[in-house]
Amino acid sequence: MASEYRCVGCGLRVKSLFIQYSPGNIRLMKCGNCKEVADEYIECERMIIFIDLVLHRPKVYRHVLYNEINQETVNIQHLLWKLVFAYLLLDSYRSLLLRRTHEHSSLVLITMKVLVDVLSTNLAFLFSFAIAAKKKRDSFGDINLKLLQDLSASDAGML
Repeated sequence: MASEYRCVGCGLRVKSLFIQYSPGNIRLMKCGNCKEVADEYIECERMIIFIDLVLHRPKVYRHVLYNEINQETVNIQHLLWKLVFAYLLLDSYRSLLLRRTHEHSSLVLITMKVLVDVLSTNLAFLFSFAIAAKKKRDSFGDINLKLLQDLSASDAGML
């Protein structure tokens, strides 16, 4: 068991999620910060977890991301590339269906147009997203640098 578990209520680290007394007999641990059960989803079935994911409940996202996925065994980068490929494939299929109903050209020509369209629009989106993320990171860096300078100036004034 990893020590990187987190409370699904407040997000702080906890040592363990449960204590097992015997097979089938467990006691859920409480968070030291919020005094709630650290992760009530460890007793839930997958369908309940899936429904709560669809309903965008923050607790279930914390459960899946922090307490279910083991960072040592799951290759996140490999999974991300698979998801990007699946997204591009499904987006191409959607665009192909939409364009196929309006145009009566050859299938190869329509497919090439769709692939170029999907790749260019998605790459443009990712490029603009990366620029926005870099600007935001840089602005936070400037704010953090300003705070550090203010703190060091106040510490120097106290000496």
